[in-house]
Amino acid sequence: MYLNMNLPYITMRGVKKTSQKVKTRAPASKKNSVLRDILVEGLSEEHVSIIEKLSEPKYDEDVASELKLKATVVRTLLNDLHFNNLVGYERSKNKKTGWYTYLWNRRDDKIKEYIRGYLVKRIEELNKQLDAEKEGLLFNCSCKRVPFETALELGFKCPECNEKIVEYDNEEIVDRIVNEISKVNSLLEQTESEFLLDKGK
Repeated sequence: MYLNMNLPYITMRGVKKTSQKVKTRAPASKKNSVLRDILVEGLSEEHVSIIEKLSEPKYDEDVASELKLKATVVRTLLNDLHFNNLVGYERSKNKKTGWYTYLWNRRDDKIKEYIRGYLVKRIEELNKQLDAEKEGLLFNCSCKRVPFETALELGFKCPECNEKIVEYDNEEIVDRIVNEISKVNSLLEQTESEFLLDKGK
């Protein structure tokens, strides 16, 4: 996975993780794999597997059968995705039983917007971290990093680990963040011109 800065993940409102396992999918191209990783990180493996199964409209029972999941679990996942506008459905009523059936479809335009929004948010988080790293002198001991003002107030000795607080060279961290921003910006540019979601079956 290309995202390695341990920043707070962007998660979907209303999404709940499920403990049921989804069978492993076939390998994807490098670009598709990266975009898929973004969706998995923001949603979950189960949610993305549902999206992939909707390369054409399907009933929830059919998706459940293909993924070997309980229909109730699939419906919960579909409702999560629908809440976030990533899938839609057509509802029809059986005149004999009175039951409703739902034909689900994925919304590729909204999925693209989700990926783009995710990347934009990640860039914002990275820039905030970069600003924090570049702002003023940083000092550290074995248990924490603090700004100069805090180190001065503590007399350059940590009250928790009792070690000296010394100036910290964060050049390596700054370089890592800058490289990460470049990578995410590159992905964002790609999504502006094409949408590469793998249409798994």
